[in-house]
Amino acid sequence: MWATEVTTVMVTGATGLVGANVCAIAAGQGDDVIALVRSGSDSSQLEALGVRVHYGDIASAGEVRAAAQGADVIVHSAAVLGSVYSSQDPAVHDAVNVGGMTNVLDAAEATGARVVAISTTAILQAGSMLTEHTPVSAPGPTDSNYTRTKRVAYLELERRAAGGLHAQTVFPGAIYGPSPVSKRAVEAAGQNAKIIRAIRGELRRYPAITVGWVLGHEVAARALLAARLGEPGATYLAMGDQRDAQTFPEFLSMACELAGVPNRVEAAPKIAEDPTVLVEFGPFAYEAEIAKPVPIFDDLETRINLGHMPAGVAEGLPLVVAWLADVGEI
Repeated sequence: MWATEVTTVMVTGATGLVGANVCAIAAGQGDDVIALVRSGSDSSQLEALGVRVHYGDIASAGEVRAAAQGADVIVHSAAVLGSVYSSQDPAVHDAVNVGGMTNVLDAAEATGARVVAISTTAILQAGSMLTEHTPVSAPGPTDSNYTRTKRVAYLELERRAAGGLHAQTVFPGAIYGPSPVSKRAVEAAGQNAKIIRAIRGELRRYPAITVGWVLGHEVAARALLAARLGEPGATYLAMGDQRDAQTFPEFLSMACELAGVPNRVEAAPKIAEDPTVLVEFGPFAYEAEIAKPVPIFDDLETRINLGHMPAGVAEGLPLVVAWLADVGEI
């Protein structure tokens, strides 16, 4: 990938799980990498990769534009997430998820850079098998601030792409796995944190939502391939191996088994049976009420167009359990 060209890649959300892996892959291939990092963040692990750190705020148009100078590609992974452990302030979601996307797209139009944005399957119509052509869902009363703002951001990218901007979207599954920036990769809002809490015996139940499980490195690889090979406005899936889709309790219990601990995670009751589930897990709990097809997704088009085969849970989960032990989290 990119072996015959030198590219300047700007990465937003560069200390996050996907963004840090994008930085590592691109820098490892000899590309010049610019990381947009919030002031006060520890960027030492990125700098050790040879990444140029530009301190700035994704919500600041001027700071994003300054970081993007000279970039051929912008991989936009910065976001406020939808977890109950993330900010629930609508203004924060609007500023980061909507405003951040607008700032990235404006910077790309000004500099001529290509854009690949990391979105979420939460904005896609539920109830049928996910593909690269699944329509965006309509706004609904159970939408979280995260879903609402990520939908607006995605539609803005599609509007700009229709107008000629070279921009694509990657829709990932549940992202887990090692990161070159270990601190951010284990924060409470992410899937790695759920693995840690399950192994420690701190997470006893979780909504039985079936998802595709994907390593952060795999999402990063597909994002960079999309930047090189993708068509404007195209969408790609990065949801792991189709055969590995499973519920959160199943996946987390498997992690416990691999870690050699007796803890297991049970399926949380339906909201009607126990309303505290909604308090504990937020709007995310509604997803457990939605019947999903088998398989839940088909990424054949992505695999063909990008030439990338994902790693499976049998490879990825032992990798992350060993890594979490190495960084002292379990």
